[in-house]
Amino acid sequence: MSATFRVLATAIAVVLVGSLSSASAATTPVGEAVDAGAVAVTDAYKETKAVTHGDAKTEFTVRPPAGATCPGDSANDQWRVQTFLIPASDDPAAITYGAIGPDPVGNGRYALFGVDTTPFVHQLTVRNPTAGKPGVIAPLPPFSFDVVAGEHIPSGTYRIGVACTYFGATAMYWDTDVVLTESADETVSGFRWRLASAPADVGKSGDGSNRAVVIIVIAIGIATAGLAGALVLSRRRRGTRPIARLSKEPS
Repeated sequence: MSATFRVLATAIAVVLVGSLSSASAATTPVGEAVDAGAVAVTDAYKETKAVTHGDAKTEFTVRPPAGATCPGDSANDQWRVQTFLIPASDDPAAITYGAIGPDPVGNGRYALFGVDTTPFVHQLTVRNPTAGKPGVIAPLPPFSFDVVAGEHIPSGTYRIGVACTYFGATAMYWDTDVVLTESADETVSGFRWRLASAPADVGKSGDGSNRAVVIIVIAIGIATAGLAGALVLSRRRRGTRPIARLSKEPS
């Protein structure tokens, strides 16, 4: 684990340790965790724009289905909203959350980090007037993989998603699969990711979409050059055309 990540983990743990220490004493209403569906990966600022791939700096957010709720709210019922990144072989239902995400953190198991490098964990639902009502999950902030890319996590397929927890225990979750790829030299600049449902070559130099753009640009260039050449040739021909002179009739 990098030094920067350790400092961040320690700072957040100090803040949250008080509230989390009461978990063992809590009477939990969590039964068997429920797979509540998928999250959509979209532009952080435009809900209708899907994001299918990117690098460590690419901003995105995850969105549970519209109207997604936890069994209760945070203000009255102590439910919390978490995010996670775990290997595809892990079970999201089995995650328990510590101070900065899935516990234990590391080895490909992290929260999603905001573009401000803060992990999105133990967040509050929308407040209800009274206890005992579902807690609405508010829109999530912009994320990127910049922090976890710096941890040199192994390339492979992972699950990212959102969960509702009660004192760290998972009650329900929404997720989708992504493929993370480290560069050969394990530099952050070489980190890439894509949805598992996206083509393997999406986002790579020379992929289908880029080739189509290049072909269009070349075609436009050829057409423009041809038109310009024809125009120049036409002007030259007009410039060399002999001038007809009228002969004078004898007076």
